[in-house]
Amino acid sequence: MPPQSAIDDDPIRKLVLAIGFLAVSATALVARADPATGYELSIYTTTSPAVWAGLLVALSVSLAVAFVPFTATSRPHRSRSIALVLGGLAMVVFVGLPIVRGYRFYGHYDSLTHLGWARGISEGSFAPFDLFYPGIHTVTTLINSTVGIALSRSMLFVVFFAVLLFCLFVPLCVGTIVSDGRAVAVAAFSAFLLLPITTISMNLSAHAMSQAVLFSSLLLYLFATYLRTERRGRSVTAVGVAFALASVAAVLYHPQLVAHLIAAFLGIGAVQYLARRAEYGRMADQTPVYGQVAFLVAAFLLWSSNYGFFAGTLEYFLGAVLEFVTGEGGAAADAVGTQGSSLTEIGGSLTEIFLKLFFPQLVFSLLAGGLALGVIAFGGTRLVEAVRAETAYFIAALVALGPVFVAYIFAPGSEMYFRVFGLMMVFVTILGAIAIYGVAARLTASSSSGGSRRVASMALATAFALLMVLSLVAVFPSPYIYNTSPHVTDATMTGYETAFENRDGERDFLGLRDGPNRYDDAVRGNENRSWKHGDVPPAAFSDGLAGRYDEARYLALTRADYEREVVAYRGLRYTERDFEAVGTEPGVNRVQSNGEFELYYVPAATGE
Repeated sequence: MPPQSAIDDDPIRKLVLAIGFLAVSATALVARADPATGYELSIYTTTSPAVWAGLLVALSVSLAVAFVPFTATSRPHRSRSIALVLGGLAMVVFVGLPIVRGYRFYGHYDSLTHLGWARGISEGSFAPFDLFYPGIHTVTTLINSTVGIALSRSMLFVVFFAVLLFCLFVPLCVGTIVSDGRAVAVAAFSAFLLLPITTISMNLSAHAMSQAVLFSSLLLYLFATYLRTERRGRSVTAVGVAFALASVAAVLYHPQLVAHLIAAFLGIGAVQYLARRAEYGRMADQTPVYGQVAFLVAAFLLWSSNYGFFAGTLEYFLGAVLEFVTGEGGAAADAVGTQGSSLTEIGGSLTEIFLKLFFPQLVFSLLAGGLALGVIAFGGTRLVEAVRAETAYFIAALVALGPVFVAYIFAPGSEMYFRVFGLMMVFVTILGAIAIYGVAARLTASSSSGGSRRVASMALATAFALLMVLSLVAVFPSPYIYNTSPHVTDATMTGYETAFENRDGERDFLGLRDGPNRYDDAVRGNENRSWKHGDVPPAAFSDGLAGRYDEARYLALTRADYEREVVAYRGLRYTERDFEAVGTEPGVNRVQSNGEFELYYVPAATGE
């Protein structure tokens, strides 16, 4: 870069970056000053528009400074690192919104059970190693005991840190493979898309598999670094030890993820073995990963053998195969059909929800596929040669994960294959970033003028901006994707705590969509999931609850139940009239209320 260009360009960049940092700082302050006062159906619509405007400004500045030359002859490399820090801070505020805005907890269903397990460990009801995957629970109790914040808030930080790991180690992994700051910048914004988070079995709430998948980015970074380790006669290296420790941590986070990673690393090992046998290119000279894969398998087998994982998994898949052969399977197809019918009833469609949830993933999958074809067709070119080894490894990993993905499609519990899909998106994020860098580098090299380079850079920044909007608008559940925020308020949590504490004996609860069972786990810290409470079928509200059951029960309804069923699901199963009927039905009495939580006494068939 000519000196004069740098002098003319730097003040502009400094001013723009200052505006960006002021915007993200103001955004955090505005969000903090606007805490949630009740249940919020959507974090997008209830958060102040000033917050979204500030994040938009900060990310726009970050993209512009990272990619776009401000003059025809300048390049943005001098300020790129600062721009990435700015973008990272904007993501910190975005992902941390439930924390910044004072949410008591964020997560329903599995998240509430995980909170209960953390409570059980904290209270000494059971030991961490009594759980099959104690990773997020032990980290939660560690934060709780060292910092002194509530367990529910501590678990929010566990989710937050997992996202930060992903946003940090994806660009570090790509930077290890491609020694170019532009590649790191592309990878950073690719990571900011959070492609593994689909809100279908992969969430930005406490969910062991979701956090484990995001944690796997650290393993891939260590893998890329390990390949370049110079042993010089040593059998053990610092990177190798870190890789092994991260493998153990992955087992503790979720053994099921490690089972998927084993398939991926076996595919990588096979490619490396063939390359070394054929003395093929850079792969033949890289440090073999056989020992690390063997250690990962051993750690997985040692841990899983104590929990009946193999027998359960074998029974699970054999049953699925049998159902498929006899024509009773196709769980995924049945689930898609059911969801499609439900979406049609509330005015949506499968095509619409697919594009909202998976368009960025589709774009990056096409980029990764194009990179794979490019490696095959143009492997001799200098640009492809620089990344061919790692590209081949990660493509092999995706190929190895393919059969696992298909197996889950035909297995019961159809959403399980989205867990494999989430892990595949980690590899796709890295491959897609490398592909974008390759295309951008080639266009820049072929451009004969600074103006052409600026146009190409602006197009890249604009494309990333559009993808970020499309991706981030769907990572938190909201009515935009026909879902609801899993926000748990203080009133809801204390309502359930009071109800469980003061109930008559061990009288069971009724609720909607497994709510009482999950809150039973969260409040009481059950080691084994609670299944004794029941759901109210939709017809029960119109037919009458009093006298429906052999024993008297309690009915728990929350503001979240109402918002979910009436607003987000548009009365698909439970209507506004159903909620109103509870309070007016003779014999059904309200015994507790705090504005967010209501508890009713439902008499038995032979009772009063």
